[in-house]
Amino acid sequence: MSEVEPECLECSRQYQELREKYRKLKKKCRRMRKSFAAVECAITRRCDHYAEFIIGECEAHRGKHEVECENAGR
Repeated sequence: MSEVEPECLECSRQYQELREKYRKLKKKCRRMRKSFAAVECAITRRCDHYAEFIIGECEAHRGKHEVECENAGR
């Protein structure tokens, strides 16, 4: 058998890492779409608890890059 070149092993490792990141982002995107649809439904139907539900969904998907509200200290 012939030996595998180190470049091929490196590319294979990078491919696996990118593939795993893609799967995680795809799953996150699906969850966010589902949450968006639920929020949209709560807004259009005006359920009794729609405000609490929307806040809960937003809190569940808060990101580390979220912008601070300018009116927070007022």
